[in-house]
Amino acid sequence: MLGSWQDVTSVFFLVACFISVGVLIAYSLLSPGRYSVIERITYAPVYTLARLLWRVEVHWDARWGEGALERHHEKEMLRDRLRTGGVLIANHRSSVDPFFVQLAAGCRVHWMVAGEYFRHFLFGPLLRSYQAIPTNRGGMDNAATKRAIEMAAAGDFVGMFPEGRINRTDCPLLSIRPGAALVASRAQVPLIPIWIEGAPVGPEVYSALLMPARVRVLIGFPNEQSNTLNLAAETNNSEGSDSILRADRQQKNDWICQVMEECLRLGGKSNSEITIAGKRWVDS
Repeated sequence: MLGSWQDVTSVFFLVACFISVGVLIAYSLLSPGRYSVIERITYAPVYTLARLLWRVEVHWDARWGEGALERHHEKEMLRDRLRTGGVLIANHRSSVDPFFVQLAAGCRVHWMVAGEYFRHFLFGPLLRSYQAIPTNRGGMDNAATKRAIEMAAAGDFVGMFPEGRINRTDCPLLSIRPGAALVASRAQVPLIPIWIEGAPVGPEVYSALLMPARVRVLIGFPNEQSNTLNLAAETNNSEGSDSILRADRQQKNDWICQVMEECLRLGGKSNSEITIAGKRWVDS
């Protein structure tokens, strides 16, 4: 059961929801754009807090064609630049990191979120309205993974934090899990590296909702992977071809490391070491 501090924060967020909806409802109903009317109302609190409290700026890698880490134009979001599905991966320092990626995406992002948050009286309904994907924090959740693959293959954005939890250490990254590479490989979509800096960090998971900040979101270029080995692994899985499965797993490990190195480069921390988390992950 969540404590009193979390309940106060939840009430604050609910009040922010009502205020932002009241301010933006006319615009939501009358103006065309990337969001439907319902989505605009649902995401109004996210955009209000991101713009006013956290002053989020979005910058792009030079390969997007605007010069090195140029700041975006208001109507040029990730959805405008990438029309296919994709798996968005980022470093994870704050509980509100998904809000910053959402702002840069310009459309709904389906986040994989620990299942216990869906049981909270306020955030559970919100997560369901955002079409987040509940997952088991303790390890690979096959049902959640398959749902994420379906969404990405259908052209949606799926958001994942390869560190698996909030990083409260002095290291730029914790050990990473390769599940994002699995989802992207099976859905045949690119991984999109993202680096978030300046995110509000407080003593509690929910305290970041109350803290002002100045956040920069740096968007890297889509990273594709050949699916030849992955398809061979699927074909030979029933035959018990362990060598192909091991090679497929190593390929995904290498891919996620490559893309996380790109995240570090965006954040100016390219000399940091990347390690794969020791917990077992599955291929089904």
